[in-house]
Amino acid sequence: MKILKFALLVLLPQLLTQTSQAAQATCLAYEPASAAISGMLHRETFPGRPNYESIAQGDEPETGFYLTLPQAICTIADPAHQMDGLAAVREVQLVLNEKQYAELRPYLGRLVRLDGKLFPASTGHHHADLLLRVENAPSSRGKTK
Repeated sequence: MKILKFALLVLLPQLLTQTSQAAQATCLAYEPASAAISGMLHRETFPGRPNYESIAQGDEPETGFYLTLPQAICTIADPAHQMDGLAAVREVQLVLNEKQYAELRPYLGRLVRLDGKLFPASTGHHHADLLLRVENAPSSRGKTK
């Protein structure tokens, strides 16, 4: 019984700390760190201003490019910048300029790998919990449609 108590009081907290550290090692960091993610590139439209509720009822359409990830990812919390960590993320909204939209358009429906900086959603214009500010031209991994 004393050995079991010792294990619970001493070893279990150490094991939990190591497990948490291992989980953080596999999670991705927010900007300014760079990250590389791969997923299926697709276009989505959501309701925007003024109410962010319904395009049919007059809200502006907001169309953007997104990656659907084959496996969920997580992010590491950044308390200094008030950014909570995210778990089980499968959809990432891309932040692109006009040139990047044009470069990515031919890759719609394909698995692509993109590099950039991650940050969590913070406004009504963000339609996924996680966003990637894209910094590179895409590399395609083939048509998967």
